[in-house]
Amino acid sequence: MKDNEYVIADNVRFYRKKANLTQAELAERAELSLDSIKRVEAGKRTMSLENFLRLSNALRIPLTFLLYGQKDRMPDEERIRGILEGRSDGQKEYLLHMLQEMADGMDRLVVAHISRK
Repeated sequence: MKDNEYVIADNVRFYRKKANLTQAELAERAELSLDSIKRVEAGKRTMSLENFLRLSNALRIPLTFLLYGQKDRMPDEERIRGILEGRSDGQKEYLLHMLQEMADGMDRLVVAHISRK
């Protein structure tokens, strides 16, 4: 199991790259020094809660996203929240509608499969 600072380091780097930000751009957005970002991503720096919040806000992700060692172990609610985060109300409604449609379609397939047996 990875140490927490390395989990956070990997997640900061992952979400920074996902947002197409350089370390300097993230530092500017989060109002932190470039050296702080470099040290966090190297797992060589701990942060105050305030700076941790600055990073999550700058990355536009929930704070909890920086804590999970494996993204597939993230609670479903957090994963859905991450998908919806930063989207317009119309986009959120569409995504939730599509999720509901897919769930209903899966239910129909299961019932059809069971009926064939």
